[in-house]
Amino acid sequence: MHKYILLYSYIMVTMLNATTVETQLGINVGMVSTKNSEGSYFNNPMIGATLQYNNYVIMPRIDLEYVRLKDEEANSLLKGSINGVYEFENSSSVVPYVLAGVGYEDVQGGEKDVFESHPFVQGGGGLSIDLVHAYKANIEGKFIQILSGTNEENEAVITAGISIPLGAKELKRVPVKSIVRPIVRPTRVVYVNSNTCSIKTDLPDLDRDGVEDRIDQCPSTPCNFSVDNYGCPVKTTLKVNFETGSAKITKESRPKVERFAQFLLNNRGSRVRIIGYTDSFGSLEKNLALSKERAYAVVRMLLKRGVSSARLFADGAGESMPIASNDTAGGRAKNRRIEAQLIYPRGRE
Repeated sequence: MHKYILLYSYIMVTMLNATTVETQLGINVGMVSTKNSEGSYFNNPMIGATLQYNNYVIMPRIDLEYVRLKDEEANSLLKGSINGVYEFENSSSVVPYVLAGVGYEDVQGGEKDVFESHPFVQGGGGLSIDLVHAYKANIEGKFIQILSGTNEENEAVITAGISIPLGAKELKRVPVKSIVRPIVRPTRVVYVNSNTCSIKTDLPDLDRDGVEDRIDQCPSTPCNFSVDNYGCPVKTTLKVNFETGSAKITKESRPKVERFAQFLLNNRGSRVRIIGYTDSFGSLEKNLALSKERAYAVVRMLLKRGVSSARLFADGAGESMPIASNDTAGGRAKNRRIEAQLIYPRGRE
């Protein structure tokens, strides 16, 4: 028994030491019902941990659970599983999701031929509720089918917990030189759309992005996006204005962010990196901090409009990489900008 507690502790420490911004750690508690052929009785407490990788449309998740059994032919269960999670984005902060996976259940103190260790498959769903700073509350239900055995045919699980975004603090410590490094993608950028959506090819092209409809995987790209050779957007500048010296989005700019949120809800499959820039007025340190605050302000507004926090990341680059001269008022206004970079999951190319 002690060796499994040590193994559980080791895996928990390993999870907590993860540093990538693409992962989330979940801590859950719940109740388990075993042998549900004659009704479900949720009288076995459990505690679990999950590690979810968010850089895919169907997100891989590793689950580890410990169940203390009461009035059973065994003492406890230690379960590990690998699952795929799919979220259904909507215009609220509550995101439903489904999951399915396979795993193995190790039975402690079980009677031979009555309650034994076996592999299993499971499926279920839940609700993910956005809190603050990409933290989430989760409510989930699962049904487990044992793949072999005699009496222990299936189990039902209900849990509640919280998900912690790993690497969120690391994001704030990223140096400017790495923030502004361009994202390398194997697909080439075909061109940048103009705001007038001019015709760019003689071939059928409904959204006028220059990519033939026959191969266009994103057939409704707005004019102000750069696109790749799949016709999918890779970068745009959001013309978002802020109150002077603050990260508060002006009333006039809020509809622009709302339209971008709706675009993301209508076009799943990408992660979005929001990068803030400033003009050269002020110190380097203050401009970097302000650019980050403005990027986070845009992300918070996108979250409120229903975009999944798993898709959103915020960076600040301060006054670096100006697109116009800082010697004129018009140039400084152009440099005070928010850029959105769309990153697609591995395997799309």
